[in-house]
Amino acid sequence: MTTINAPAELPALQLLIDAMQDAVAIVAPDGTILAVNKTWRQFSIDNGGDQSSHYIGTNYLGACEGPNGASDDLAGSIAQGLRDVLNIGTDFITEYPCHTPTEKRWFEVVANPFDIDGERYALVAHRNITTRKLAQVEVAYAEQNAQNLAAIVTTMPDAVIAFDLDGQITSWNPAAETLYGYTREEAIGQSMEMLYPPDWPKRITTYIAEIIVSELKNFDVIRKTKWDELRTIAVTAAPIRSRDGDIIGISNVHRDVTVEREAEQKLRSVLDNLFAFVGILDPDGTLLEANKAPLQAAGLEAKDVIGKKFWECYWWTYNDEVAQQLQSDIARVLEGETVRYDTQVQVANGRLVWIDFQMAPMRDATGNIINVVPSGIDISDRKAAVEKLEQSHETFKNLVDRSPFGVYTVDADFRLAHVSQGASAAFANVNPLIGHDFSDVMHTLWPDEFAEEAIARFRHTLATGEPYHAEPLVEQRLDVGEVESYDWMIERIVMPDGRLGVVCNFYDLSEREKYEQHIRLLMSEVNHRSKNLLAVVLSMARQTARNSTPSEFVELFSQRLLGLSTSQNLIVEGSWSGVSITNLAEMQLKHLGPEILGQRIKMDGPDITVSPTAAEGIGMALHELSTNALKYGALSVPEGGVDLVWSIDQNKDAFKIQWREHDGPEVVPPTRTGFGRTVIERMAANSVDGSVDIKYATSGLVWQLKAPLEDVEQARDS
Repeated sequence: MTTINAPAELPALQLLIDAMQDAVAIVAPDGTILAVNKTWRQFSIDNGGDQSSHYIGTNYLGACEGPNGASDDLAGSIAQGLRDVLNIGTDFITEYPCHTPTEKRWFEVVANPFDIDGERYALVAHRNITTRKLAQVEVAYAEQNAQNLAAIVTTMPDAVIAFDLDGQITSWNPAAETLYGYTREEAIGQSMEMLYPPDWPKRITTYIAEIIVSELKNFDVIRKTKWDELRTIAVTAAPIRSRDGDIIGISNVHRDVTVEREAEQKLRSVLDNLFAFVGILDPDGTLLEANKAPLQAAGLEAKDVIGKKFWECYWWTYNDEVAQQLQSDIARVLEGETVRYDTQVQVANGRLVWIDFQMAPMRDATGNIINVVPSGIDISDRKAAVEKLEQSHETFKNLVDRSPFGVYTVDADFRLAHVSQGASAAFANVNPLIGHDFSDVMHTLWPDEFAEEAIARFRHTLATGEPYHAEPLVEQRLDVGEVESYDWMIERIVMPDGRLGVVCNFYDLSEREKYEQHIRLLMSEVNHRSKNLLAVVLSMARQTARNSTPSEFVELFSQRLLGLSTSQNLIVEGSWSGVSITNLAEMQLKHLGPEILGQRIKMDGPDITVSPTAAEGIGMALHELSTNALKYGALSVPEGGVDLVWSIDQNKDAFKIQWREHDGPEVVPPTRTGFGRTVIERMAANSVDGSVDIKYATSGLVWQLKAPLEDVEQARDS
C-alpha cells in the first residue's frame, strides 16, 4: 500500500463527502485513493470488497489497468478519463454495468477536478442508475414492439382501418389503399362514411355504439371504392382502449368477399327455386337457414324464424306433442340416425298440410356431425290415396369454414420466433414450436422440393429485404398427408432484439377450394337428376292424359308417379350404388296389399344389385304389370296368381325376368297402345338395352325381358 501526504483540508472534505448519497472517493494527483465516504464503504461491505481499508491507499489508476498495465476497454476508458481529470483538469463521465448473479445493475462514474495548494485532485462519484437504465431498456423494447406491430399491420393482406369515436379515420394500411383506392394521405382524418354507398341506412355512430357494447363484432356490409365500385366487405370490428382501459376508437379489418358472397347467392338461388322445404339447424336445434318454399307457404319472413328453436317455429306450434317429437328426433339425428316420416305442418291461415318429412345429419370431412338438415315435400294431395310416400333428399355437405388468417416470424438465427393463434393449426405437428429451426420445420411439413424453395425465399428476403408474394400454393403436406392450399407473402422486419427477421402472412384456402368443388358437384348432380326425372314425369303425364279421360287422369297419373317414386327412394337409399332386385320387386308390388303379395304372387331368383337406370325401367314395368293384373288380369279374381322369376344364364352374361299370370280371366290382346304398354314394352327394354316379349295366352299374360347382364347389374368398384 502506497503512503502519501494527505492535504490538511482532508478532514473537512471527509465530512462533506459523507453527506453525499453517491459512493464518493477523493483521488490524489498520482491516482491514490485518499478518502471514501460512508456510501462507498457500505457498498464495499455489501459486495465483498476490501473490508478493512475500503481501498483507501489503493491506486485507482492501477486498479483499472491491472498488475501489468493492461485493462479491458471499459476499465481502460475510465483510467484514461481520470488521468485527463488529474492532468489537464477536464470533467469525465461514463456509464458501466456492474451485474451480480441475481441482479442486473448499472452505474455512472463522474470525476471532477479540484485544486488544493496548487495540487490537482479528483472527486470521483459512483451513482446507481439501474432504475433509469431499465426504464430506457423498456422504452426501447416498447418502441421496437410498436414498430413490429406496425410492420405486421403494414404487410397484412387484409385492410386494417382504425377510427376515433367521431368516426374519423386514424389508421389506414397499404391493403386498405389497394382495396379502396384512397392513399393514406387521402383517407386519414376523413369520416368512415366516405366509403358508404349512397343512401346507406346506418350511420357510423350506430356502428360505434354496437361495437362498444359487443366488444367484437363480425358483419357484412356494402362499401364503395374510390372508383365508385361496390364491393361486399366482411368486417371484424373491436374497440381500441387506452392504457387506462377507456375506449378511444374502433379497429376494423376489412376483407373483400364479393366473389364468395356471389357464390353463396348462387347456391341460395338453387335452394330457393326447389319446391321442397329445406333448412339447416345448429346442433342445439336453432334454425340457421331456410329456403323460400316453407316461408312462403306459411306467410313468413326469414326474421320470423331464423334464430329460433326449430320446434318453436310457426310450422309446429299447432300441437305440443308434434313439437316434443321434433326435439326427440333431432337428438336421434345427432347420434347419427336419419329420421323420416309423414307429418303435418301449419301453413298460412292455420291450415295444416301433410309433408314427407326427413331430418339427416350433415358431417364434415372428418365424419363429425356439425348440423342437422330438415327437409320436406308437400304430399297433401296424395295422402288420401297413399298411406306412406317415401321421398329422398340429398344431404348437404359443409359449404364454408372460415379459414383463419395466420402470421408468424422467423428471426435472424432462422428460427421460429412468433406464431399467432390463427397460424398455430398449420404448425400443430411441430414440437417444440418457438425456437425451432425453420429449415427443419419446413422439411417436417412439406415435401423436399417445396421446402427447399420456401427456405430459399425466406433466406433471400432476410438477406436482401426484397418482399415476396407467392402464387396460391397447392401441395400435399407430409405431416398429415392432406393436400392444402395457401396464399402467402413475406416481408423483412426488425425483431425486438434489434436484428432483422422475416414475417409471413398466410391465408388457408383449403376449405374454400373444397367448398367451391362441392358446390360444382352438387349443382351438377341436381341438374342431371332433375332433367332426367322431369323428362320421365313429363312423358308420363302426356301419355296418361292422351289415353285417359280427365276423370281417370288423376288416379292413373298418381299411381304411375308412385311407381316412379318407389324406385327413386330405393336408388337414393342405396346412395346411387344400385338397388336389390328383390327389394325393388317387393316395393313395386307393395301397393297390392300383404294378402295378395304374400299368398298369390310367387317370386324367385338370385338377389343381384341392379343399376339405378335399370331399377327405374324394370320398376315402372313391374308397377304397370301389377296394376293391370289387379284391374283386368289374374289378380282381378280370387283364384288368380302371378309367378315372377328372374335368372342369369350359365355364361353369366345375360339376364332374364319373366312375369307369368295364371288362373285368371281369359286374356284378350289390347286393341290400342297406351302409356302402360309403352312402359312394359319400350321403356323397360330401353333402360337395359334389352328386348321384351309379350304373349297374350288364354291362360294368362306372359311378359319377359332379356338384356345383357352388364347393362342390368350395377358395376362393382374396382
